[in-house]
Amino acid sequence: MGVTQMLNSHVESIPKRCRTLLLPTTVTLLLVGLATSPAAAPSAVQDCETVSEAEPSVVWIASPTKADEPSVVWIAKTTAAVEQPRYQSSVGGDQAGQEGQAVGVFTREDADVVLTLQGAIDLALDQSYTIYTLKQQFLQTSYLLENAKRQLRTRIDFSSTLPGINQQISPDLLSMEGGEQKLVFLRDSSTWLQGELNIVQPLITNGRVVLSAGMVGFDAFRKLPEPLPRVDARSVQPSVGVQFNQPLFQYNQVRGALRNAQLSLEGLQLSYTEDELQRINQVSRQFYALFAQQSALELADQRYRQSERNYQSGMRRQNAGLIAETDVMRLNVTRMNDLDALESAKNFLEQQQFAFNRLVGLPLDQRVWAEASIEYEPIEVDLKRALELAFDKRSDLRRAEIDREQLQLELRRTVSHGRPDLQLNVGYDVTGNSSITASPTENWQKHLEESLNRDNRSPNTNITLTLQVPLFDWGRNASLVERLASQIQVVDRGIEEVRQDLVRTVTDRVRDVESAMRRLEIQQANVQVAETSWGFTQKRFDRGEITITELAQAQAQLAQTRTNQLNALIQFELAKADLKEITLWDWETNRPARQRTQPPQPFERGRQR
Repeated sequence: MGVTQMLNSHVESIPKRCRTLLLPTTVTLLLVGLATSPAAAPSAVQDCETVSEAEPSVVWIASPTKADEPSVVWIAKTTAAVEQPRYQSSVGGDQAGQEGQAVGVFTREDADVVLTLQGAIDLALDQSYTIYTLKQQFLQTSYLLENAKRQLRTRIDFSSTLPGINQQISPDLLSMEGGEQKLVFLRDSSTWLQGELNIVQPLITNGRVVLSAGMVGFDAFRKLPEPLPRVDARSVQPSVGVQFNQPLFQYNQVRGALRNAQLSLEGLQLSYTEDELQRINQVSRQFYALFAQQSALELADQRYRQSERNYQSGMRRQNAGLIAETDVMRLNVTRMNDLDALESAKNFLEQQQFAFNRLVGLPLDQRVWAEASIEYEPIEVDLKRALELAFDKRSDLRRAEIDREQLQLELRRTVSHGRPDLQLNVGYDVTGNSSITASPTENWQKHLEESLNRDNRSPNTNITLTLQVPLFDWGRNASLVERLASQIQVVDRGIEEVRQDLVRTVTDRVRDVESAMRRLEIQQANVQVAETSWGFTQKRFDRGEITITELAQAQAQLAQTRTNQLNALIQFELAKADLKEITLWDWETNRPARQRTQPPQPFERGRQR
């Protein structure tokens, strides 16, 4: 086609007022029509205004002598050979003149582990240090409660002395053969064996009943001055008795310890499910953050490949004389920016994988692929219902009440230390005795038989009432009482603060869910519009109705709307998880939040403590 025919084919697309393009200095102006010299071109160019959007490579230059058609026409084409740069990239390799998948992008096939959200949660609950610590705390508190309970069980103790030996020199006054008394020093020696069995039954009233059975056997002698003989003695004393002890005005240590342990375990049981849900929420956030970064990497890769295709298409159009060199340069800059964004997405993904592996307990160098299929299913959330569930199931209020009750127990114990203490002791026992003047050569069995003889038994009864009154301690106990009273006042004020915080938090969580649903619906509509617009934009570009820049803008808008939709989906899932954590209610299934792990029980392996 000749120059005149080409010009005539574009007449219909030329606006009534001419359009112009400021040309680079490396072009040659070809004169057509009335112009007789290229030197006349600059003056003619100054008379023009804008560039033709239909064909940017064709520059119409006209002197405005006539309003309807140009009188002078110029066509500008580059005649200098433009060397197209070739770029090397660790991601894309040698990308000049070729299209396709970028090399080095992390995909599902490259992963060492593929995890779903449920798999990540199970892994974290099984290997997480936080969950391990929580279970151990629960186990420790359970043992404390078991200890308090078993304080009321019967205890059997045995004590013995095998043997006891005592040797000493004692002064005494002796008169021999009716003479004058003299001070002499006598040598006494005794050896004894003792055994005692006690059966102790603690009482819930802080008293105790003790059944005891014991036996003492001793052998003693005293060495007298010459010519007096040595005095020997042997005896056996069995005994059986019962004792009762009951503090009357003292703080009940047994009941207090039991109640304190029950409250501690109750508080830990209440917080166990909440702490577990909080951990699940943390894992969910990290999982979705990893999933979002994987998706961002995929979108960055798609955008880069699309910009690569646009660049290659632009080069072909430039070679055909359809677009200017500056348009190709813009496409190349866009391509390099997209390449840089792809590299940044790879770095962010590595950082996110590091944080995720650390949270769930995986090796830090293990590559994980988060596999998620997020579908939007709207839920119905009622603020009044959410508040009722939070006040009914959350442990915040109950834990504050538990703290207050434990402080009150400690307050009563401290107050009792400053009050009179009255204790009642009642005891009865029967003790047998053998003759202490028996010969040491006699058999021990004979002494035992003698001590068990009814005639040799002696009953013993004792009843004592002990009163102890604290008179002066420089106000030490009173200061402790005031301290505990102040702590109780703080807890009372804190309970009301907990109520208000709970109302505010639940309200915020419900509003977050409602806002996330609205935002997600808007983003879904935006994606539909962007996809439809992208289809029309591609067709207009193929027909030559728009420029490469407009095509790239439409592509960027589509990628951004898809990213916004993904982020809205993730925010909706996280908002649901937050609401589930604060209300302990699964709003998708409309059932209570299920506890995934069971707290350990003391002595579950049958160990005897």
